[in-house]
Amino acid sequence: MKPDARQSVSRRNLVRALLGRDTPPAPQAAEAAAAPDRHAAGDAAYAAGDYPAAVAAYRASIRGDLSNAPVRLRLGYALYVLGQYIQARVEFEHVLRITGGEPMARLCLGLTLLALDKQERAATTLAAFTAPEQPDLEKRTGEAARLLATGEAADPEALRRDIESAARATAFLPEIGLA
Repeated sequence: MKPDARQSVSRRNLVRALLGRDTPPAPQAAEAAAAPDRHAAGDAAYAAGDYPAAVAAYRASIRGDLSNAPVRLRLGYALYVLGQYIQARVEFEHVLRITGGEPMARLCLGLTLLALDKQERAATTLAAFTAPEQPDLEKRTGEAARLLATGEAADPEALRRDIESAARATAFLPEIGLA
């Protein structure tokens, strides 16, 4: 037995279908075919390093898709690069709640907390950072967490810049583009 392959026809186009004329495609199919990836503008701006444009595009596109962790991670990183640390912190914490421990989100949250001068929370966050494919970076963040926890870190801002440059050198974090 063959499944029924009849096309669904709206009442508006019923007469056309009965007369054997072509019916326009269903609205959902037309919208799906015409709608590009709604995050494409943000992705293009992010890839080009145009972080202000990426933030604007991601904020507009994420409204209907609040649980999209990769997009929220890129939005958080763009906010971090722009110095909007409080908003970046919110995004990184949301990504960690969604994923349960995304390494880039954890590292960026630790860097953001350092930028906000929240050394105790930064120490806890950086101590929990794990990236088996990046043992040197993991070792460096562990050492930074120890220095922060014991109060031995003389300059937390220099520590943040050091971790950030090491993460970029190992390609764990993207290079800063035009921003």
